[in-house]
Amino acid sequence: MCGVTPYDSGHMGHAFTFLMFDVLVRFFEAGGTRVKYVQNVTDVDDPLFERARRDGVDWRELADRETKVHVRDMTVLGWRPPDKMPRVSDEIPRIVSAATRLQTSGHAYKTDALYFDTSTYPEFGRLSHRSRRSMLRKLREEELLGTVGPGAKHDALDFTLWRGSRPDEPAWPSKFGAGRPGWHIECSVMAMRYLGPQIDIHGGGRDLVFSHHESERAQSESLTGKSPFSQAWVHTGMVRYQGRKMSKSLGNLVKVSQALQRAPAAALRLYLVSHRYRSDWNFEWAGLTRAARFIERMRKLLADEARAKRPKRAPGRALMAEFNAALADDLDTPRAVRALRAAVRQKDVAAVQAMREVLLGTAALS
Repeated sequence: MCGVTPYDSGHMGHAFTFLMFDVLVRFFEAGGTRVKYVQNVTDVDDPLFERARRDGVDWRELADRETKVHVRDMTVLGWRPPDKMPRVSDEIPRIVSAATRLQTSGHAYKTDALYFDTSTYPEFGRLSHRSRRSMLRKLREEELLGTVGPGAKHDALDFTLWRGSRPDEPAWPSKFGAGRPGWHIECSVMAMRYLGPQIDIHGGGRDLVFSHHESERAQSESLTGKSPFSQAWVHTGMVRYQGRKMSKSLGNLVKVSQALQRAPAAALRLYLVSHRYRSDWNFEWAGLTRAARFIERMRKLLADEARAKRPKRAPGRALMAEFNAALADDLDTPRAVRALRAAVRQKDVAAVQAMREVLLGTAALS
């Protein structure tokens, strides 16, 4: 999956996305499926360089610090660590090689930068279900439209594979000139290196569908000649706070560290996974408080059982069937949480423990 761009990590939007993928991985593994989980770190990208420039720090120092914050927060929230967390800065030679192959095969051209030629990929727009007009509007809104014309890109939808660097940005040698990769090619190369030319599940936040994943799909399938690049795409909804999308630009972030001052890690995790993965929702402190009360009831139940030292019993079949059916139904975590609540009410400790491992991971109850 597409991981963090490490310049301001650790807020609820990040945690929601990564915990949903964590539940998905844990559900597969609980059912006996072996999962190879890759989550990249985009440490070569415009927002990171802009923040480093603003704060007067080295981009590598900023990336290292924020990546550590991300790993720390997710560890506290009980994640199953990815098998691989590749960084763009370590993958530059492979990215240059991929960009070269795209140019050689006629899918890219060089003017003021190296661009992917979207006219060579007729399905561009199919993943996001956007018309050309809609795609252009989105690029314009995000100030990513760029310049079209002689000495620039041929079409407004074409996107950068390699570009020159500013004086205060890192640059690597390439046949296209010293510079750095575009955002989209970075993720394609890392995904294909660690998972192969075709992968089972790919995703991230819903805001990545266009233009990032649309572009990633186009260049990946053009590189390999194999379709589909990903069998399934999983995109999480946006987390709002005080009625607006939680974002760095609006300054309305709720950090994981802030929430953990009010509730245990398991309560925060339970609150986040109580929402449908692909729906937008509003973060509310009262919801976190309710989750903390339930976690305390569950903690007491498990502690009482441990003291009683009763023989272990199998979990109730009906409860586990409902729990598994919920997660098998497009990862319906709210329904799975209701099954966990029912297991606590019925004091089915075995079912509670089995469900906890999937929904809450190793997050501390207190």
